[in-house]
Amino acid sequence: MKWLFLCLAAAGLTLAGCTRSKDAGPSLGILSYSSLGSSGGFLPGVAERFKQQSGCSLRLESTLGATQMVSLLSDRGLRGTIDVVMGVDELLQERLKGEWVQDEFPELKLRESLLPLLSDRVRPGWIPIDYGALTFIYRKSAWKGVVPPRALRDLLRPEFRKKFILQDPRASSPGMLFFLFSQDSLKIPELRNSWLTLAPSWDSSYQMFLSGDAPMVWSYLSSLAYHASKGEGDEYGAVMFEEGLPLQVEGMGIVRQERVNPCVRKWIEFMMDPQVLREIAEKQWMWPAFKGVVLPRFFDRVPGVQKSAKFRMDVKTLDDLLSRFGKEIRDGDR
Repeated sequence: MKWLFLCLAAAGLTLAGCTRSKDAGPSLGILSYSSLGSSGGFLPGVAERFKQQSGCSLRLESTLGATQMVSLLSDRGLRGTIDVVMGVDELLQERLKGEWVQDEFPELKLRESLLPLLSDRVRPGWIPIDYGALTFIYRKSAWKGVVPPRALRDLLRPEFRKKFILQDPRASSPGMLFFLFSQDSLKIPELRNSWLTLAPSWDSSYQMFLSGDAPMVWSYLSSLAYHASKGEGDEYGAVMFEEGLPLQVEGMGIVRQERVNPCVRKWIEFMMDPQVLREIAEKQWMWPAFKGVVLPRFFDRVPGVQKSAKFRMDVKTLDDLLSRFGKEIRDGDR
């Protein structure tokens, strides 16, 4: 009953994640957001292979959005069951760094195995796994006669009013990055009158987009590879902002416990395997952070990032944004 109560009390925790593993032997508890940990996601897809290779079974917990992992890790009852957190971007890593172990597993030579772009991104207890560029994905058929946005201020033009979906930065990492990226160019009260809705997660926003609720959604540039894999490569386009595109690096954090679960090291080694990382690209549609990965051919349909956006991206700036976000939304409704 205590376990059931903790599961029900943890906001955003999926019901499937509240079941304890019945497998005997060693196991590894992984907390992730829904697209990584839900049925059909990357983690369930590799669970059996990892068990066969390592002897460790996976216990998977998932939340609706990445930022909800912060509140779950503060719940000591749940925290004690989690060894690894998957899908933590750099902003969440900074916020959660007190939760990670300080051992970097130097014998695994992580920095040498990462792409040069990301080799300096390793932090104690946090390891980059994949990265992506964020922008608006749009349905070309909806923009006949209309030029897609070229600059952030274009989002305020009448032809785009109520035509795009964003994610709530209080619950979503992509949403955080959009509002950090745009805050020097766009004021939230004026932008509030332009977006169709603030979705609680990337998953839910993209489902709304695919359902036709809006012709444009804030997403990953590599979404174009996903659509190409479905034979839809000519139906979708991506906005290439003149300000550049924000980059998001996601990784895994090793949760600080009384002792590190020996399955953790096996999981890190497993995640460094190029064949496993290829599945990250195939399932999550992100670029793997490690060298030697042969990408699915559909990534050839994704345009290169000509310019990465420069903006303030630190916990203090984010906290300031989030502290005034609700008030500024209400100001925009007046």
